[in-house]
Amino acid sequence: MYREQVITLEDELARIREKDDVSKEVFKDRTEKLSKRLQLMNQRYEALEKRRNLEVEGFKTDVKTLRARLKDVEKQLYKVTIGLGEDGDIRMLKDVHKTTTRSKRMQSELHRLKAAIYGMENDLRRL
Repeated sequence: MYREQVITLEDELARIREKDDVSKEVFKDRTEKLSKRLQLMNQRYEALEKRRNLEVEGFKTDVKTLRARLKDVEKQLYKVTIGLGEDGDIRMLKDVHKTTTRSKRMQSELHRLKAAIYGMENDLRRL
């Protein structure tokens, strides 16, 4: 009777130890997986942080550039408004007229050259 109880208890103890070993292995595996996942998340976070810093730096550079451009445009506008006096409107209209006549001449020259090119292409095709 006593031996049977001892054998039964030893079997139960062996099963408990086996379950404990399995539980430890499962716990170890989970811990390793979570550790790897944490490392991956940390790497991703560092990469995102680096990217954010670079974007902020780029944004600041863009803002500086745009401010400089705005100052240049303001200076040009100031020069134009100061340069325009009573004769300013007339001078500006004359400049616009000169520019339009020049552009019309260029456009007609381009049309003439284009026609000449098409003529040469037709002559080459006929050969």
